[in-house]
Amino acid sequence: MENASKALLMAGGILIAILIIGALLLMVNRIGDYQRGQASSVKDSQLAKFNLDFERYFDDKGILGTDLISLANKVIDYNDRGDQLGVKNSSVNYDIKMTLNLDMTGFKQKYGNGDNSMFSSNNPRYTIDANNRKNSLRNMMNLYNEQNFTVADIALLKKLSSIYDTSKNKTKNIEDIRNELKYINTSLYNSGWGVNGRTSSPSIDQIAYYKEYSEFKSSTFEMDGDPIYNNGQIQTMSFKFKE
Repeated sequence: MENASKALLMAGGILIAILIIGALLLMVNRIGDYQRGQASSVKDSQLAKFNLDFERYFDDKGILGTDLISLANKVIDYNDRGDQLGVKNSSVNYDIKMTLNLDMTGFKQKYGNGDNSMFSSNNPRYTIDANNRKNSLRNMMNLYNEQNFTVADIALLKKLSSIYDTSKNKTKNIEDIRNELKYINTSLYNSGWGVNGRTSSPSIDQIAYYKEYSEFKSSTFEMDGDPIYNNGQIQTMSFKFKE
């Protein structure tokens, strides 16, 4: 009888131990699930924040060219960051390269300077991606960087480009600009700017380009189709001139 009681006590102790171990394992699993859920939630939050930095340009009313320049620089910085720093263990997958497409067809038709345009007449569609960062769009964006021009240069370009008329030919624009130079910059006028094809800084090409650049910055561009995502991460965006 005594042996039977001891056996029952031992069995009860073992059962209690098993129950305790099972409860501990369940608790550990639940803690692991919770931590994984928290980590996944943090990752999703970080990715959503990353996407939002680009999605804020998706305005139904369109964005200005100045905004498009900022977006293009963000895409370039993103693609460069993955290459140069080899970023790992991040909620953002930098192996997914980003692409920005821009259709300038409507813009060229309205503001283009023909053969004197900074934009290609054969293909007015531009792309910034991992394999094509140094293209006409980026060159245009960097063309009038204030680091390359003095405040006086920019001020003069603004005045002269306001006279430039894209509907007129090059010769007529030179004539119109020269007529104004006697009032706004006598030194350039007296130097013979535009006489017999002779020009000095700024050149007629620089003035024409600045005209297009100014129109580009103040023009409105809209989304050209829906953005493309890769595993929830934004990958491709396309815009076009809003006519």
